Amino acid sequence: MTRALPTLLFLLCLAPVCSALLAQGSDGPRYRYTERDPLADVAGDGWLRPADTFHADRFYTAAAIGASTYAGFGVGLYSIWYKGYELERFHTFNDWPEWEQMDKAGHAFTAYAFNRMAFAGLRWTGLKRPAARYTALGVANLLQATIETMDGFSANWGFSLGDMGANLAGSLVFTAQDALWQEQRMLLKVSNDFRPPPDVPLYGRNGVEGNLGYVSRMRFGENPFERYLKDYNAQTIWLSVNPAAFAPRSFLPPWLNLAVGYGVEDVYGAYYNTWRQDGAGFSYRNDDRRRQWFLSPDLYLSRIPTNKRWVRMVLGILDFVKVPSPALEYSRGRFYGHWIM
Repeated sequence: MTRALPTLLFLLCLAPVCSALLAQGSDGPRYRYTERDPLADVAGDGWLRPADTFHADRFYTAAAIGASTYAGFGVGLYSIWYKGYELERFHTFNDWPEWEQMDKAGHAFTAYAFNRMAFAGLRWTGLKRPAARYTALGVANLLQATIETMDGFSANWGFSLGDMGANLAGSLVFTAQDALWQEQRMLLKVSNDFRPPPDVPLYGRNGVEGNLGYVSRMRFGENPFERYLKDYNAQTIWLSVNPAAFAPRSFLPPWLNLAVGYGVEDVYGAYYNTWRQDGAGFSYRNDDRRRQWFLSPDLYLSRIPTNKRWVRMVLGILDFVKVPSPALEYSRGRFYGHWIM
């Protein structure tokens, strides 16, 4: 019964969504989304509102912020991910089978986030919507190509066409929606359970004692920020859908979403959970490496009504993160309930 309680709570959270969808044929309230532009249209007026025509001062401000962010991003990424690894001539590498494709989901999310932020900045400068849309698509993929170029010169990795495909797919999630609806009815989001390195004693083939925490720290890092980026076991990437946008005559509030998530568990290596520690070989639950699928309620925070410009902007930024709520997991042919995801 205890294991069933999170599942029951999850179903109770979904009840309002189901009842509102069933009522969509009635004369319920209508919601207009065509003017919604989360993170870009953060206010009805004022300095944060996108300019009606091209604004040179805003353009130079946005360009300066973008260039400095790009430089800081490159330096920070090199320090966290590549420093200390051997460099070699540029080369390609097929890493599609690695990490149960969780890294590809991360690439798609990051490209979507870059695309959305670039679009917001370009609209703020007064660039017309179509021009901002496709320029942001190029900017997002340029930023991601920087990562791939660094990979291409690293002996441990290589330039990955699979990563580039995931980058393009993530950025197109934004671009296609803006072209079709001039809004984001579906958001890519991320969540993380911030788990510490595991403390699981293990014994190698020669009887040498080791610990799962060793390989976790070796591959995912020591500090919390590094582990947030690298520990795929702790991450979930979500596609958060806004049902009210597809059913405008329903009683669904415009801020209520339903999210589908993808994650992995017991993954401590690209292909296998094997490593060497103190000269001994170790292996950990290679047969338990698994993909996970989740279903969970979520919030479209920037669609919560507010008259405060700065509040709308902050909510738009927070829309990149999945709101913690009960979830239903499907993995290994079974369903599991979670109190919070």
